[in-house]
Amino acid sequence: MKNAKWWAQPSAPEGASPGEGIRKQLGRPDLDPLQVLVREAAQNTWDARLGTSDVGFDVALAEPGPSGLQPWKDLLLPAFGDDTSLSLAAALDDPATVLLTISDRGTGGLGGPLRGDRVYHGSADFVGLVRDIGRTSHRAHSGGTYGFGKGVLFTTSTAGTILVRTRCRWQDRIQTRLIAVALGDSFDHQERRYTGRHWWGRIAVDGIPDPLLDGEADAVADALGLPARAADELGTDIVIVGARLGSSANSEADEPEQPRTVEEAARFIGSAMLWELWPIMIDTPHDSARMRCRVSVDGEALALPEADRVARLQPFVRAYRSAHTDGSPVRSRTPAVDLGRFAVEAFMTPVRPHWTDIAAPTDGPMHHCALMRQAGLVVQYRPGPQLSDSDVSYGAVFRTNVGVDDAFAAAEPPTHDAWVPKNMEDATARKVVRSALRTIDNRMREYAWAEPERAAAAGAQPALGALSNRFASLMPTGTGSGAGQRPPGPGGRPIGTGAVSLVRILVPPQLVEMDEEFLVVTDITAAFVSSQIRVTATASVALDNGSETEPPAGAASPHVVRFQTLDAAETRSGAVLTLAAEDPRDWRVVVRPIDGAATRVRLSAEYTQAEAR
Repeated sequence: MKNAKWWAQPSAPEGASPGEGIRKQLGRPDLDPLQVLVREAAQNTWDARLGTSDVGFDVALAEPGPSGLQPWKDLLLPAFGDDTSLSLAAALDDPATVLLTISDRGTGGLGGPLRGDRVYHGSADFVGLVRDIGRTSHRAHSGGTYGFGKGVLFTTSTAGTILVRTRCRWQDRIQTRLIAVALGDSFDHQERRYTGRHWWGRIAVDGIPDPLLDGEADAVADALGLPARAADELGTDIVIVGARLGSSANSEADEPEQPRTVEEAARFIGSAMLWELWPIMIDTPHDSARMRCRVSVDGEALALPEADRVARLQPFVRAYRSAHTDGSPVRSRTPAVDLGRFAVEAFMTPVRPHWTDIAAPTDGPMHHCALMRQAGLVVQYRPGPQLSDSDVSYGAVFRTNVGVDDAFAAAEPPTHDAWVPKNMEDATARKVVRSALRTIDNRMREYAWAEPERAAAAGAQPALGALSNRFASLMPTGTGSGAGQRPPGPGGRPIGTGAVSLVRILVPPQLVEMDEEFLVVTDITAAFVSSQIRVTATASVALDNGSETEPPAGAASPHVVRFQTLDAAETRSGAVLTLAAEDPRDWRVVVRPIDGAATRVRLSAEYTQAEAR
C-alpha cells in the first residue's frame, strides 16, 4: 500500500505520557481481562447506538494460520524502527496467533474529525478511540465515561496492536475509515525518544498518518477478511492482533492454570456477555432497544441462550423487571434525594454447572446485588450475606435515578467495575454514593437475616396456609422411603427391620433446563422386587415450616410432569409410576416449578393393591 506505513509518536521536548504509563491507567481490575474487554467494548457499542433500534455486538475469534496471516504481514510489516516497542513481526509470524474481531451493528460508527487538534463541538468518537487517551465522555447516561478504559483493547493484544475499520456519516455523506493503532513501550530510535504510541495509515503532508478512506479502506478490509457490510451500513469493526485469551482455572486446586483454547475463550466471552450485559439483552416494557450478542470461532457461532433463560441469572432478571413497578425506593437524608430503586428475588440454586456461569461472580449460591446506572449495564455484583440454606439463592438489583446518575459515574474507576466514593472530590456526590451503598448493604442483610426469624416463627402457622409472599427461606428438598423413612409394605403397612426400601433418591432435586424450559428433576431408583409396586411423586412449594400442597385459590403450584428413564428412552406421564418386576429401576421425576418458589418433591412407594390382597 503506497504511502501507508507506521508512524511513531516522538516524545515532545516538554515531555509526554509513555505507552507503559497509559497502560497502567487501566489499573489491575479484579475481573478477568476478557471480561473487562467485553464490558468496555459493549459500553462503547451501546453508547453509539442509533435511536431505539436493536444493536448488534459480535465477537469473532479466528486462528487464520500462516496463509491467513500473510495479508496482515504484507500490510502491517515492517513495523517502525526495529520493532522492539511492539514485537508485531513476532505476533504475525506465530502460526498460532489469534485474531479477535469486535463488531457492532445498528450504531453510528466512529464519526467526527480525523485529527485531535480540530475544534469540533459534536461527537468526536473517532478521535476519542484512535487519537486521544483518557478523554471523558459527555454523553448523558452513557455507560463509558473514561477513555482510559479503552486501553484494554491494546493490553489484550500481544503486540499492543488493533486495526479499526469504521463507517460513519461525516459532512452529510457516508465515509469509511481504516487505520491501525498500537500502544507499546517507550523506546529510543536513531538518537530520538518515542512514546510507544504508533499509527498505521496514509502519511499526510505534515507527516501525520490519517486513515485510509472509502474505496481504499474497503479494499484493504476485504483483503484482510474483515466482516462484510452493506455499502450504507454504519458501524465499527476492531481487530485485536495476537489476542491474549487468558487462562482457565484447573479443576485440581494445586495444579497451575492452563492457557485457554479459542473454544474455551469463546465460551468465557459468551458467559461474560450474559453476566455483564443481560439488562440490555432482555425484553422489558420500559426499554425499547436491545443488544443482540453473538460470539463465534472460525465462523461457527456459539449457541448463546437468551439471558432470561440462564438459571442463575433469573432472580436478577426478575428483580430488574419488578424494580420499575414494585421496587422499593432508596433515598438519602442529607441531601434529601431519591437515589434509585431496589428489588430482590430468590431462586432455587441450580446444582448442575453450566458453561454460561463461567464468568459469574461466584460459583456458589448467588447472594449479590447487581449495581447499575441509567445506561443499564452491570457495574458490579456487590455481595451480601449468604442465606443459611445453600439451596436457595437471591439476586438483587439497584438502578440509579436519572438525577443522580452523574454522581455514580464519577465514583467509577476507569474499568467501570465498582463505585468507590472515598476519592470523589465533590462532597455532596460522595455522600450520595455512600448513602446508596450503605442502604443496599442494609437491605441485603435484612433480607438474609429475616430467613431464620421467619423459620422460627413459622411453627404457629397452619401447615396449609396461604403461600408466603417472600421466598428467601424456601428450601428445595427431596423426601422418600430412601431418605430416612421406613418403606411401606403391602397395603401401605410398614416393612419390618432389615427390609429394603422400595424407592430411594439417587440425586436430590435440582433445577435444569430441559425442553426449552426450567424443570426440577430428581433421580430415583426402585428396589428389585418380584412384585408390582407403585411410586407416587408429590410436588409442593417448600415453606419455612414445611410444604404446601394445596395452593390458595387462583395460585399456581408445581406439578409432576412425568417419569422418564435416565436415558430418556421410556417416558410415563403423570405423578404415578407403576413398575412390574421386569421394568427398569432407575427413573427421573420431572417437575414443573413455579417462578419465585423452591420446590419440594416427596416420594412414596407401595405394593399395588393386587399384591396386597
